[in-house]
Amino acid sequence: MHITRTLANAIQQNRVAHAYLFCGPRGTGKTTVAKIVAKAVNCAEGPTPTPCNNCHICEQITNGSCVDVLEIDAASNRGIDEIRSLREKVHFAPTEGRKKVYIIDEVHMLTPEAFNALLKTLEEPPSHVIFILATTEPHKVLPTILSRCQKFDFRRILVSDMVKHLRRIADAEEIKINEAALPLIAKQAQGSLRDAIGTLDQLSSFTGKSVKMDDVTTLLGLIDLDLLFEITDIISRRDITDALFFVDRLLESGRDIRQFTKELTEYFRNLFLIQNAHDPDEIINTTPESFARMQAQVHHFQPFEVVRFMEILSQAHNEMRWNPNARLLLEMALVKTIKLDVGLSLEGLLYRIEELEKRIQDTGYKIQNAKLPGVRHQENKGEIGKIKDLKPQQEDVAGASESRTIVKKEVKPNIKQPGAEGRKVDIEKVKRAWPVILERVKKKKIPTYALLLECKPSKVEGEAIILEFSEGANFHKNEVEKPPNLAIVQQSLKEILEVDVEILCMLEERKEKVSTLKDEIDQKDSLMDGLRDDSDAEEPSESSIVKLVQDSFDAEVIDEFKET
Repeated sequence: MHITRTLANAIQQNRVAHAYLFCGPRGTGKTTVAKIVAKAVNCAEGPTPTPCNNCHICEQITNGSCVDVLEIDAASNRGIDEIRSLREKVHFAPTEGRKKVYIIDEVHMLTPEAFNALLKTLEEPPSHVIFILATTEPHKVLPTILSRCQKFDFRRILVSDMVKHLRRIADAEEIKINEAALPLIAKQAQGSLRDAIGTLDQLSSFTGKSVKMDDVTTLLGLIDLDLLFEITDIISRRDITDALFFVDRLLESGRDIRQFTKELTEYFRNLFLIQNAHDPDEIINTTPESFARMQAQVHHFQPFEVVRFMEILSQAHNEMRWNPNARLLLEMALVKTIKLDVGLSLEGLLYRIEELEKRIQDTGYKIQNAKLPGVRHQENKGEIGKIKDLKPQQEDVAGASESRTIVKKEVKPNIKQPGAEGRKVDIEKVKRAWPVILERVKKKKIPTYALLLECKPSKVEGEAIILEFSEGANFHKNEVEKPPNLAIVQQSLKEILEVDVEILCMLEERKEKVSTLKDEIDQKDSLMDGLRDDSDAEEPSESSIVKLVQDSFDAEVIDEFKET
């Protein structure tokens, strides 16, 4: 819209630039717009933003016979000789029209020498010449060329606009086509109107101008939507056996495994949109019947499950580019979607936590609504698992006392929520969760993660976790002890285990040194005992004993105490 408005205003105000650069994906109308500009400036009724298409000049431009409008394919004429020939002819005045228009398609294919030759012409163009350069790769165009052109970015054409245009073509060509097939053709074209029109033409030739949905899926290699509904039902039932048999039937029917994986990923994307987007029917291109089936299926999944499904299938789709065993990759992907808790990945652990939370909530709800004898229950409007108010009946004091005992015994586990302050740290639990904690640290800061690879949690002392570094990892220990790194480790521990703890670091060699020192002390004690028991030996003096301890342990005297 912005492109046509800008060009129309420029033509109306007689402010047409001498050079334009049209950028965008293939099939988005770059060359078509260039020809319309050529008609607009040369039309017998113009210059006008709405050329008549009936005059002699417009008809010549349409059929490509106008000598004043030259279309050059830079992919075939990319050398400096072709550009030199253009420079020689550019000074000749137009033969019939007002302007000479040079349309250079795929201009990025020109050689550097040809670009430099073209640059001189763009710097000092004749007043009767307009250059329109078109490219799908503007980053390959020299900056000096870009600076001398007005640049317009063509975007991919919307599916809805493409469907309307295909419908007009089908009506004009008397092609009978299923209404639901047009969005499939438009979607498969990926924003290229030329590709969509080519597909429609191919379908009309294939079917004899009576196109059905099966014809579209067969010609384009698309997956029948019923197959996507079927496998989604299997995943919702968590039935691995049916999923494996489904893949077997898919192969027997000759379906493309990679294409199926791609479309299943897009199908779960549609389910995610239904779960999270406002008016998802305006985003999802499908029939009302199919949309209703999607809405029915989406209730079987949590949003985080659908996101995980998309990640698993997308990864499998990418791996199929290099791995020839597409069947195995699809089977593994389906097993992972059905059993999200498979493996020790962070996502699998999170899924297990989600399931445990559901069970805890269900258990808490049952305890909360249980009828206890001698207790008058009031409706709990707070968090599940918490008892807002339990009052003993006044009529039966003994029963009330007994009821209070029962309430304390049965409800107490639900009063203290997981992650409460003061929860005791279990070193075995820390060790089991350590790989997950490392992954969390890695997401926050990779250098800190690399430092932690040289240590492991060894024990808990009070409210502190001891991290034991391997021998010689003094640098790693010192870096981890710095406040920024220490804070990341503590935060990761809190996020995974929901506990606030201190972190203390030590080296393995210290334990060995302590053991060695203890052995030396025992040896010295034994030696001293032997000296004392030997009546013939001279009793060592106090200063010699002190000197012996100093030499053995590299010690120093701090204070002296004498017996009184």
